[in-house]
Amino acid sequence: MKALKLLAYSAALGLGSLLTSACSEKELYIPPVANNTADEFYKTEAQVNQGVMAIYNGCLSFPQSSNWNMSEFRSDNVNAQIQTVQRDFSDISNFTATSQLGQLQATWTDLFEVVYRSNILLEKIQPFTFARVNQFKGEARFLRAYAYLDLVRYWGPVPIADKVLSIQESKIIPRAPIADVYKFIVDDLKFAAENLPASYGTLEKGRATKWAAKAMLARVYLTMYGFPLRDAGALPLAKQQLMEVHAAASPGTFSVAANFADLFKTVNDNRYSVFEIQYASGGVGLGSTIPWDQGSVFPPFWSPFPPSQTDITPSPAFLGRNWPIRDLRRRATLDTVHVHPTSGVITVTRPQFTKFLEKGTTAPQNNRDYSNNFHIIRFEDVVLMYAEVLTEESGSVTPLAISLVNQIRTRSGIPAYTATSPETASKAAFIAAILKERKYEFAAEGIRWFDLVRTGTAISVMTQFKRETIGQNFRQLDDHDLLFPIPLLELRINPGFWQQNPGYN
Repeated sequence: MKALKLLAYSAALGLGSLLTSACSEKELYIPPVANNTADEFYKTEAQVNQGVMAIYNGCLSFPQSSNWNMSEFRSDNVNAQIQTVQRDFSDISNFTATSQLGQLQATWTDLFEVVYRSNILLEKIQPFTFARVNQFKGEARFLRAYAYLDLVRYWGPVPIADKVLSIQESKIIPRAPIADVYKFIVDDLKFAAENLPASYGTLEKGRATKWAAKAMLARVYLTMYGFPLRDAGALPLAKQQLMEVHAAASPGTFSVAANFADLFKTVNDNRYSVFEIQYASGGVGLGSTIPWDQGSVFPPFWSPFPPSQTDITPSPAFLGRNWPIRDLRRRATLDTVHVHPTSGVITVTRPQFTKFLEKGTTAPQNNRDYSNNFHIIRFEDVVLMYAEVLTEESGSVTPLAISLVNQIRTRSGIPAYTATSPETASKAAFIAAILKERKYEFAAEGIRWFDLVRTGTAISVMTQFKRETIGQNFRQLDDHDLLFPIPLLELRINPGFWQQNPGYN
């Protein structure tokens, strides 16, 4: 097990009384200093480092709680049938979520838990002067920004907690305007980019780097350029960050993997991506649930822990002739056929996402103990964002933008675009082609919904998708469907102080 993961685990254990107290609070889940043991802990550089690791540890739930259960289910990548009994994933997927939905509360809590842990670290590190002070601050602010980006994209106006709040303070903190939340995120990421190292030694790989901060900042700027802010000034800012990250790519930092399937193998953790959530098997609480969450039925020679979500399937757009079988990403992302390794018996089953499942692995000790990392910012995302920004900026299709997209296509075994391809005939056609490329490239990674929202296509795409998969009577979606309702428990903290998002009770 990597040293970084061990340190994160020991940090979670050592700060248990400090950090789990946040889970019992309903005041934004940010408990007051008087109710925890932080004053007794942060005495040495090693303990401060453990505090940083505890923030990373708080992010372990994000791939399941946020990327999969909230974002991916909301998109046209997943077909979740309407249930005869209430299911959170069905309500999220089919736009029937209410403020009482448990998953909304769980994700809100998970995200604000990381905000809280970051604020504790930033407060307690102030007296120290050791060499890594600014690095540790940068990591805390990077992870706080990461949490806030999901918060603002899911709920719009949210409270900005830039310090540890008392109970009374947390009751009267207002929901900040969306533009203010993005400014807060940008400020955090700028600080992180200026103070984080470009790389780490082998034992600390997986920590956030300056390139992770810049890539996340580019994602933020590109989001600000789109819906709902429509901030034209954010586009050149995104371009600058993407240019720098793209120029820094190398086999020793991050790069486009020659073989798409290699990206999702444990042996390649922290080899290709700009930033990943770190997982490790071993039954010590550091494993991933994603392979189990995303599957349908695993044969025992794939994994001894088969899932049972038989009412969830990949979108029809991924099946049949829609996604060419020659695209190497399809075989690495989906599976519908089981071939028994000894008998040779072939069983055709329902399609399922198997991107993160290393078939035949014996490492997991349970269905929450898979070891491969989850990619938050892949270098391929940087490449495709860069192509999109260049196209938006120029208003036309440039040779550089085409070559960037072709990096992804040729690696995937599909024909490269040329200047005479239908997809490069106009700006609109090429942007659509880039978004389609992103749909295939990042399927099951929690990116598609956010792409639809920021490009202003979520309402039309998702209304059509639901009418095709559920029935023509599915209602017309509108702007209120682009946000989730504020969890009911949060509204009850100070009744009447916060107003619910429009369209929800």
